Amino acid sequence: MKITWYGHSCFYIETRGIKLLFDPYPEVEDDLIGDVDYILVTHEHSDHYGKTPLIARLRDATVIGPKPVYLMAIADGITKVEEVEWGEEIELEGGVKVKVVYAEHPSSQYPVGYLIFGDKVLYHPGDTYSSPRFRELRKYKIDILLIPISGRSTANEREAADIVEALRPKMAIPMHYGIYSSADVESFKRELQKRRIWTLVREFKPEETLEV
Repeated sequence: MKITWYGHSCFYIETRGIKLLFDPYPEVEDDLIGDVDYILVTHEHSDHYGKTPLIARLRDATVIGPKPVYLMAIADGITKVEEVEWGEEIELEGGVKVKVVYAEHPSSQYPVGYLIFGDKVLYHPGDTYSSPRFRELRKYKIDILLIPISGRSTANEREAADIVEALRPKMAIPMHYGIYSSADVESFKRELQKRRIWTLVREFKPEETLEV
């Protein structure tokens, strides 16, 4: 699995030959993004839906998202779009599966997160605060957690540590900071250390790629 961070909550994932793009925010450099098979949008806010219509047209990609995202994509003239709901599981090419899960983001009409089952199990929770419901996801043995830490309408460093404590992923990659807000990755690491949680925290630079 290859993981590239384009800033904010925008990640590009390649797994089993399938190319996934998450939450392309308005200022993302779309020229840097290669072929895309699916664009997965966690909710309707502009810093996540952003360049979805443009990239969907340029790359002939299918947009996946909850009802508000689906309606926005249809209104923007996108025809390759699929509506999803909490608890739903869909299968893509190459045996890649996507499970749609709950997100704790009250300012959104219908926020979701996505569990990706490919070469590894990856979880993009979208914008979320901590929630007791996350303990239910520990059974999926998450390899890679993309975790918001900014505290701006989403988890801050301490709450992000709460989520990691609930999920116990092998690796956590901080996101949702650096474009519209700031955060302290070292503070997030210290929160985990205080709790004796030894999840590997991998801090990315924009456009950096990691193969796992």
